[in-house]
Amino acid sequence: MSEGLDRLAATLGVPATRLAPLEAYDDQQLGRFDDLVRGAMTAEDKAFDASLDEALKLVPKMLRGVVQKMLGGSR
Repeated sequence: MSEGLDRLAATLGVPATRLAPLEAYDDQQLGRFDDLVRGAMTAEDKAFDASLDEALKLVPKMLRGVVQKMLGGSR
């Protein structure tokens, strides 16, 4: 397996062998794809945190910490 494929597999949290069909691409292409995947994952995390913050506004202040932990908030 190539270094680019190993990096992408680590980003996705899967064994590199599961990405075998992508071996046809060179490390530069795989690196670019990995960058795009990381960017998408970061954007998704930010969107989730923002929506959680908005949802928590509906919860009484005394319960927000507990509710946030139950919903998987990162703070």
